[in-house]
Amino acid sequence: MTGDTFSQSSAELPPETLNADDVESFLINHPDFFEGRKELLEALEIPHGGAGSISLVERQVTALRERNVAMRSHLAELTHNAETSEAILEASQRMILAVLQCPEVTELGSTIESGLLDFFGVEYASHVWLNSAFEALGDVVACEKDRQDIIETLLRRQRAYCGVFRADEMSAMFPGCAAEGSAAIAPLHLNNVLIGAIGVGSSDVHRYDSSVGTLFLEHLAEVIMHLPSVEKRPTT
Repeated sequence: MTGDTFSQSSAELPPETLNADDVESFLINHPDFFEGRKELLEALEIPHGGAGSISLVERQVTALRERNVAMRSHLAELTHNAETSEAILEASQRMILAVLQCPEVTELGSTIESGLLDFFGVEYASHVWLNSAFEALGDVVACEKDRQDIIETLLRRQRAYCGVFRADEMSAMFPGCAAEGSAAIAPLHLNNVLIGAIGVGSSDVHRYDSSVGTLFLEHLAEVIMHLPSVEKRPTT
């Protein structure tokens, strides 16, 4: 059906037989209907959400402009996410390399903490050995008994997790923090025995909520436990 045919046939139809749905269907099936009809385009008016109205051409221009702004915003978000992912990947690689290059188990703690602070820019970072680590590895220094009790309670489920930590829990994991905050921690297991923990924390209780993943910490814990300086020492 051409535009002329539509005009001729519609003129012959009784008014009640032509409704808005018919017009909408025709325009959808004939998107080129307004070609060569500049005056008709300029004459059409649609509500503008407020007082007055604008022509269809002006409305289309506005819609295209709004769509362009939305697309630019989406592109900027994608670019930001890509840059963030690249930065995290680079930091992860540097962290793993630093751990792999650590020659002695006694130097692991300082290497891990400085790496997390420097490469990831976290507020708090911690590596903790428990008494069971001293029994298994010999040369390491375990943290204080009161800290161990709290950390073992935090890791009673034997898996990594994140969330809001009370002041005493933050202080046990991160001695430099004496207030409530949030953290992500992962256990260190050797031959199925809990021997320590690693973690990152923040004074912001919302920084490490339940939506934050712990995949990297779990991966780092696996790397630590498979280091030659750790793995080759059986538990007693």
